[in-house]
Parts: sequence; structure tokens; C-alpha cells
Amino acid sequence: MKKTLFSITMLVALILTGCEREEVKPIEVPQHLFSVAEGRQVMFSPGNLQFCTVGSHTTAEGTASGTFRFAEHQYDYIGQANALVSDTNTGWIDLFTWGSSGWHVAPYSEKDGDYDIESLCGNEAYADWGVYNSIGNDTPGMWRTLTCDEWDYLVNRRASSSVDGVDSARYAEATVCGVAGLILLPDQFERPATLTLIANINHNNFTISFNDNVYNAEEWVLMEKAGAVFLPAAGFRGGTWLSTIGEGGSYWASTCNAARQAYAMLFIDGLVNASAECTYDKDRGYGRSVRLVSDVTVGIR
Repeated sequence: MKKTLFSITMLVALILTGCEREEVKPIEVPQHLFSVAEGRQVMFSPGNLQFCTVGSHTTAEGTASGTFRFAEHQYDYIGQANALVSDTNTGWIDLFTWGSSGWHVAPYSEKDGDYDIESLCGNEAYADWGVYNSIGNDTPGMWRTLTCDEWDYLVNRRASSSVDGVDSARYAEATVCGVAGLILLPDQFERPATLTLIANINHNNFTISFNDNVYNAEEWVLMEKAGAVFLPAAGFRGGTWLSTIGEGGSYWASTCNAARQAYAMLFIDGLVNASAECTYDKDRGYGRSVRLVSDVTVGIR
């Protein structure tokens, strides 16, 4: 059932327009860089984006109610509590409808709203959670969402280190601290010597399992220090209905597909689609995970 649900939306897009970025801001001491296009690299946020309606935060236009933060650990996700999403819920959520930064659609949106914007960048960049909002102590504009082309380049096309006999090792499915998900390896990566070989790197078929690579908390600390990023299989939300929690990951891209549709990076047990067309009716109203990145200047270490 879970593979059937996700495979419906997994249509690979090979020709996309993408979004133009006017400015790339260097970060003083960037570590663990990931190429998302030729000559362009990013750093990933320390965890998935989360929101609650309590408190207030700074936006690019002033101040708004609620609080944004990153998950404490890369493997953390909210899970079933996302079903409580509403403007009166004071708990944390982490499955967001497309472009629900608060500028155009409220972060706690639980139904299909006014999703007529064409992207999360350019003239509509404030629809991007990281561009519009302060997240924790970080200022608005420090973070952004990857485009569909960037997700595809990151997962399928970038050149990176050879790891355990695999050239350009980019990703592997794994279970970290009991949580299923996808490991992304940075452009420059060396597996910690005390850990076993990483299995099924870059593989993409139903014979692969999240249990092919298993890390406890101590082992994952070593992987993090080496630069590995982990995307938990946090599931999918349709209003207050949840699906595939702990079984599949569904991460928004900033690129629209058509009216009320957009792209996402999807994965399940044994299959990864970095440029999935989300073609359900009014698809932008579904809740998916958000993992933000920050642009860096290539070559800075």
C-alpha cells in the first residue's frame, strides 16, 4: 500500500525552468557543502522545519505570531501530532502546505488555500519559509527551499567523493536512532573508520531497505561530524489525515508544476525520486516536510 501511494506521484521531470537567484551570500565558516548546480553549493539546516502558534517572530516585513525552529536532531519529526494542526493548536507541527510561510498562506494551514503563486522565489520569494521568517535566532533570508532542479542535481547528478567503492557517492537509505530515512553525503566525505561500509549507495530499487544501514546515536554523531545529512521519513498530511509516517519522506521543492500543483523530493523503502510531480488535485494543500538550505560561495572553507 505505501509504495502504491507514493508511486502515483513519482513522475520524473527532466525539463524544468528553475528559479533565478539574484544573490549568493557567503557564510564565514561553511562546512559540509552540497552542490545543487554547476558552481553552486549549499549547507543544509540542522534539522527539519517546525512551527507552533505560540510566541512571535521577525519576518522580512515586520513581526508575525508563532515560532519557527529547526528540529533538535536531524532524525526528529513530529509525527501524529500534525493531525492537530489548526490556528488554535499550541503544539509543534512539521508538515506544511506549499508556500505556507505566513506571507501568503498561514503555516498552520490545514486545507487548500489561495495557492495561485508560481514559485517560492523571485517576486514571490516571501512564500518561502526561510526567506520570509526568522527561524530560531537566524534572520529572515538566511535559509531557502531547494528548487526541483536543485533536488535532482543533488541526488542524481553531482560529482562527489568516492565512498566504499562507489564513485560520486550521494545518498543511501538508512535507519538512524530507530528512525527510517535518507542519508545525503556531502561533496567531500570520508566514512568514519570505526563504522562499517555504507551499503547500497546511490541504489534506487525496491530491493533496498532502510535497514540496510543502521546507526545508533553514537555512530550517527560520527556520521554527522563527517558531514552526513539525514532526512527522516516523516510522512505526509492531507488536512488532518496522516499517511506513511516512518515509512516515507516527502520534502517540498520551491518549484510549481501547474495550477495548485508543485514538485517534491520523495522517498520510500527502496525508491528515491528527487523531482516528483505532485499531481493530486489541489496538491499544494497537502502537508509535506521542509528542509531548508543556505547558499554559500563555492571554494570557501
